Amino acid sequence: MTVMVMEVKSVNQHLNADALKVYAMQAPGCPAIQIIANLERVYEVGDRISIAQVNSVLKDGTKIKATRLRGLVSYGMALGKTDAPVGQDLSDLYCQKSVAQSVQLQRWPSMELLYNVRRNLIALDATPVVTYRAKIKLDGTNAGVQVFSDGRVAAQSRSQIITPGDDNMGFAHWVSQHIDYFARLAGREHLTLFGEWCGQGIQKRTAISQIDRKIFAVFAVQTGGVENEVAKLEVDPEKIAELLPAHPDVFVLPFMGEPLTLDYGSRDQLESAATAINQLVTEVEHTDPWVKDTFGIEGLGEGVVLYPQSIPADRLTYPELMFKAKGEKHQVVKTKKPVQLDPERVKSIDQFVDLVVTSARLEQGVTEACSGCLEISQMGAFLKWLAMDVQKESGAELEVAQLSWKDVNRAVTDAGKKWFRDRVMSVGVAQ
Repeated sequence: MTVMVMEVKSVNQHLNADALKVYAMQAPGCPAIQIIANLERVYEVGDRISIAQVNSVLKDGTKIKATRLRGLVSYGMALGKTDAPVGQDLSDLYCQKSVAQSVQLQRWPSMELLYNVRRNLIALDATPVVTYRAKIKLDGTNAGVQVFSDGRVAAQSRSQIITPGDDNMGFAHWVSQHIDYFARLAGREHLTLFGEWCGQGIQKRTAISQIDRKIFAVFAVQTGGVENEVAKLEVDPEKIAELLPAHPDVFVLPFMGEPLTLDYGSRDQLESAATAINQLVTEVEHTDPWVKDTFGIEGLGEGVVLYPQSIPADRLTYPELMFKAKGEKHQVVKTKKPVQLDPERVKSIDQFVDLVVTSARLEQGVTEACSGCLEISQMGAFLKWLAMDVQKESGAELEVAQLSWKDVNRAVTDAGKKWFRDRVMSVGVAQ
């Protein structure tokens, strides 16, 4: 048996964590095992609980293993109360019948700014004419759901496969609760739903964070991409909506505004298009129209993402022409305008740090690298993410400033370290 009904024999507070409880669980003929769980579900002595034991694999791809939590080891996972008798095997209900040894991450690309897209095209001596449509850029955390042709389901963040035991802002846990919904999408081709996990408790800066729950807002669907299959993207909202059954917490992001054409061979035309996009970003930053229309909440929007319409949605080349445009309060690089044709030019290392180590980038790092956890023990992961993110996205700024990453690495790290320490201290004082 891999998932068994067990009875709660004792409940104790974790000595090193206020948010954790330590349970002794037991079934007839079996020794008691220690299970550690958070306060999202609290159990009492005598409750019957479905326990996923070490080495079981759940339907969402979660591989159960012994895990040390604040100094104590949890030898399984509590899946919730049940009316089934103690000792009953619930493996068929909760576990995969078969599972691949590993799930390959289907990575959603980081969106460039327009001047980086243009810079890359110039290097390739390419001057395409591309028609774009915009979608709202929601302030949350990048998330994805893979659906295998045999009905298996896996959740992922931007950088890794995640599970309820190794989660990102609760997304894998939510997927596991709705595993049957996603399994219904299984067909001949492997699917990956790309979207933003956003809403209450994920970020605090925009209108979407004011809604009463968390939602998964899908902006693209990939078919293929595993076992040497060719991967293709679908970004058309109507076609995505046809694929997804209705669900109260799953949304498809629509296009907004009219199509906009960019001629990469004409600087004058690009300047004109950039002016139109900047006006759109200003309107979105004032009031996110999708959140207002969908949830009746008026407030700040993050910006927009521009999706090419006039080229085939080939997974390998399509993202190279996509770009983002964020409002001033969400810029990870302090550009004078959300969309411009040239990078900002700085004259010193200090100016470079001020340009790229922005509040928006730092707050994003807490979400992406630390799952929102502001503890000093998370500083190493945070600084590693910050260095990689700045290095990845700031090649143009370094080039025009005639600086190398080696020149600025320590200054970027020092700025991030000071900010993180100050944030940890401020949270501690507030508590």
